[in-house]
Amino acid sequence: MQPIARTLSNKDITALGDYFSRIKIPFKPSTRPMPVAEIARGHQLATVGDWREGAPACISCHGPELEGVAPEIPALAGQSPDYLLTRLQTFKTASGGSLSVMVMSHASNGLSDADIQAITGYIAHLKPGERLQRTRPPQDASYRFTTQSPDHFVPPPESAIPGGPDGDMIWRGLQIFDDTQHTASRYVGNSLNCSNCHINQGRRANSAPMWAAYVAYPKYRSKNHKVNTIEERIQGCFRFSMNGSPPPVDSSEMKALVTYFHWLATGLPVGITPKGAGYPKLPAPAQPANIQRGASVYASDCAMCHADDGNGRVSNGTQVFPPLWGPHSFNWGAGMQGISTAAGFIRANMPFGAGATLTEQQAWDVAAYVVSHERPQDPRFTGSVEATRKKFHAHNSYYGQVINGHLLGAPSKPHE
Repeated sequence: MQPIARTLSNKDITALGDYFSRIKIPFKPSTRPMPVAEIARGHQLATVGDWREGAPACISCHGPELEGVAPEIPALAGQSPDYLLTRLQTFKTASGGSLSVMVMSHASNGLSDADIQAITGYIAHLKPGERLQRTRPPQDASYRFTTQSPDHFVPPPESAIPGGPDGDMIWRGLQIFDDTQHTASRYVGNSLNCSNCHINQGRRANSAPMWAAYVAYPKYRSKNHKVNTIEERIQGCFRFSMNGSPPPVDSSEMKALVTYFHWLATGLPVGITPKGAGYPKLPAPAQPANIQRGASVYASDCAMCHADDGNGRVSNGTQVFPPLWGPHSFNWGAGMQGISTAAGFIRANMPFGAGATLTEQQAWDVAAYVVSHERPQDPRFTGSVEATRKKFHAHNSYYGQVINGHLLGAPSKPHE
């Protein structure tokens, strides 16, 4: 395609895009019989993924109906199964190329030929406009919980969720964590879900996993200068990261989240820091973090998913990729607004599905760029930006600094 595309003018490309957009593509779901086990595996890969193999869920990038996310992430629904099969096999062996090729190469590298057959067959059977929903898997009665090493901990699979009221509460906690926008909307003030910062439903090591957080609390936090329970820690996340209001300790949402975290941590000793807890702490960069260099990294490695303006991407009304700054992102009190915290998260987990592909310097630089943008006010605002910076943001933050002629954290004027 590159030799062909090079011959086209911008006017030609616009005309072709307009022409293709007007063509009604025949959507013919496949009628090939699929074994039950193959359907189940295809559904898992499409809606949950398999992070053990480095494969995020298809809906994480391609939208809840797999209809694509404009302008660069294509639709999967309605595509020929042969085409999907060929593309996945090509991605699996690809090296180099564009960001999308690199991400898909990482995502497909661990998939077996049977996995590729299952996911492409499953997608080919979807009906037009079918919204994919993750479903609770049947309980695997053979699974046995055992004490695990904190250096090699693996949280239990969803198939180990028990039956009865306990299992119902665990499953609800997972749903709240994964889709906080809809399942706990009364406590959310932005466009984020818990799983945006704690990848793979709070399971993924080096993404502040919930199994590591659960066994760490109660503990002292310098952020509020007191010993916090796990419930108070969750309340802080809603207040700052979700820019919302803390759920009461006795609320059904809080009980479900704590029950889910407790279950994830089954087999870990309490009061320890297991390997993979929190976000990695990167060594100081060789060169100080630079906003201008970060802008270049963002344009090449982040904008495809989070957009040039940092507002993320939406598909059919669903926020697929979260906003990184602006009124719908985390506020100035969130831990992620700290340059070092953002750098550690980015280095380990971004680009999504292809973590650890940016250098440490690139992670520092793009973190600086992201957190140097305006966002909702710190709920602890004292009435003075200078005083708030001195009290809460003296280190590791751009709050209260002038960037591109703008004082970050300054209250909006009434007409704005």
